[in-house]
Amino acid sequence: MGGVPRWWAKRCYYGTNMIAVATNPEHQAAVSEFFELFKTTWEFYRSGEEYNVVICCGTIHVNNQSVLVLQYGSNELTYDQQHQLQVLRQDHSEEIPSYRGWRQQVYVGLASINANGNQHGPIAGKTKYSLATEIRIGRQSFIRIGYDLFAEVRHLLCHGQSFRFAHVPSIEIHITILRDILVEHQIPFEEVPPVPPGYNFIVCLTHDVDHFAIANHKCDHTIFGFLYRASIGSILQLFQGRKSIRQLTRNLLAILSLPLVYLRILPDFWNTLERYLEVDHASTFFIIPKKGEPGTTSSGTRLARRAVRYDLLQLRTSLSEIVTHGGEIGVHGIDAWRDTAEARKEREQIQALTQTPEVGIRMHWLFFDSESAGKLDEAGFSYDSTVGYNDTVGYRAGTTQAFRPFGAKHLLELPLHIMDTALFYPTHLNLSPKQAMMRITDIVDDMKRFGGLLMVNWHDRSIAPERLWDDSYAELVEKLESAGACFCTAAQAAKWFRRRREVTFGTNGSEAVLASTSEAGLPGLRIRSYHREKRSQSGAAKDRSIDPSFSEVLVDGAKEVARAI
Repeated sequence: MGGVPRWWAKRCYYGTNMIAVATNPEHQAAVSEFFELFKTTWEFYRSGEEYNVVICCGTIHVNNQSVLVLQYGSNELTYDQQHQLQVLRQDHSEEIPSYRGWRQQVYVGLASINANGNQHGPIAGKTKYSLATEIRIGRQSFIRIGYDLFAEVRHLLCHGQSFRFAHVPSIEIHITILRDILVEHQIPFEEVPPVPPGYNFIVCLTHDVDHFAIANHKCDHTIFGFLYRASIGSILQLFQGRKSIRQLTRNLLAILSLPLVYLRILPDFWNTLERYLEVDHASTFFIIPKKGEPGTTSSGTRLARRAVRYDLLQLRTSLSEIVTHGGEIGVHGIDAWRDTAEARKEREQIQALTQTPEVGIRMHWLFFDSESAGKLDEAGFSYDSTVGYNDTVGYRAGTTQAFRPFGAKHLLELPLHIMDTALFYPTHLNLSPKQAMMRITDIVDDMKRFGGLLMVNWHDRSIAPERLWDDSYAELVEKLESAGACFCTAAQAAKWFRRRREVTFGTNGSEAVLASTSEAGLPGLRIRSYHREKRSQSGAAKDRSIDPSFSEVLVDGAKEVARAI
């Protein structure tokens, strides 16, 4: 719980209470990151201190006179025997448990908690076994939950979720469950939600530049694939209802125009970067700095078709146009994921072109391993946006938010949620445009419910023949606009989440401190207060701005001015 200098801050004063956490040492990093996502006041448990809430996880249990104790864990404790609780480990092949109305996959360890005494009762929202039991002793409440919260968080952020559970924002559900418990037990607290004032969530429209121009491809697998998919493939998709007559006609005309494109008589229809600027509010384009370099796979092989045919000189005019329109240029990495020296070279190549102080990255083909984040961090990248799925859409890391990977000091991970090829490729989800929009709608609804950052990747050639996914992209952007999204580049989103992480709470939980180095163009932050006297969740929370750019805020209808120091 680091702080910022008092002379470099603007404060808002309000009452709050400290949450204490007692957990195994190996999960302390997960605890710290969890409370950057659920941004509220907390500290590691200190014996002899008084707290309103104590969270115990794993094999740790502490005796404290707090109002509320949450005991997470799938192993039986002495505590369970004392209170006649039966802890039964559950097989992960069984039914996915439902807890407090949420269907929640548990990865590390799961147990049902059965109460034998009359004074105990299972918490509502269970499946065929009870996932949690509440015990009330005098004015103190104990809730025994059959999994280790921070072991789950660590697993999700380190290893991610399988294809089957890609649609589940697991960490956001864990946060919601904890928040609801606090509200129901009338614990007053404040949080800084991952939602800018005036918006429902943040969105970044990003584009991986893998081809740039069809004229770069002659007699290779790319051009042969184009010819097949634009002709026979389009005809088959027409009969399947996945392409229209208009789209088929566009593809056939593109094939006929190809000789004139090669002769530079007609413009190259795969040169789409400026066209994206007409649709996007703010765009991030990830550029590969190495022409003809396929890089090395995790098995040590080199796949020739991973190499690109363009170079940075060919893109110079388009990149200048992107920057002029407020867009961002990032690195589409080749070898950066496996080698720190190569990562630094790739960063420097793009940084020399953009002259920006910080650069982000997304790996080509989403190559990544457990050590990649640390290498990218050491190489000086500001953020990474590789953690996502090639074959589906959803929450690889189980969260809607940017987070700091374990072992990184500065780098933030902006998880990738929606990718065009995952939606439409026959070898992946193979969805029709209507089915794809239904899947997108589910994710947008999650963002509206939980807040956070939605990362979209629509490849450079995806709005051109033969893919022609431009209608779906335009519909996606329109849906995001109507959903109340705040559009920004990936670099701006990383700065916003980094700024949110800088908010600290005083050691007594009585004040929040926010560094006042506000940047133009960044949306503000806000505080959300939950009051003891208001039990209903809908009426418990009151939002107010704590951003230095907003000096006047409304609290319960009264004007309050934040004092600058």
